[in-house]
Amino acid sequence: MPEFYYYQEITQIYQVSEKFIRDCLQRQWIEPMDKEAGRLAQEDIARLLLIRDLMEDMGVNDESVPVILNLIDQIHTLKRKARLLGEKVQENSI
Repeated sequence: MPEFYYYQEITQIYQVSEKFIRDCLQRQWIEPMDKEAGRLAQEDIARLLLIRDLMEDMGVNDESVPVILNLIDQIHTLKRKARLLGEKVQENSI
């Protein structure tokens, strides 16, 4: 079960503004499981911090962020499928 953090906790722990969190939510760059309660899971926070790093440290603009996030999501999906395929191959070769 994931741990959830309120926006105020996130702003204090990770030095991101609540406005930044709300902007990311509005743009649907993060889609939390518990949006109504104003809380984010660790996975959502990791994505939020990635977005911050892309924009602040790497100078990525608003239009490029969703493209990069989509590519990262595709990589994770492919890695998961490759792992499952490897497990199936291993099961069949025993």
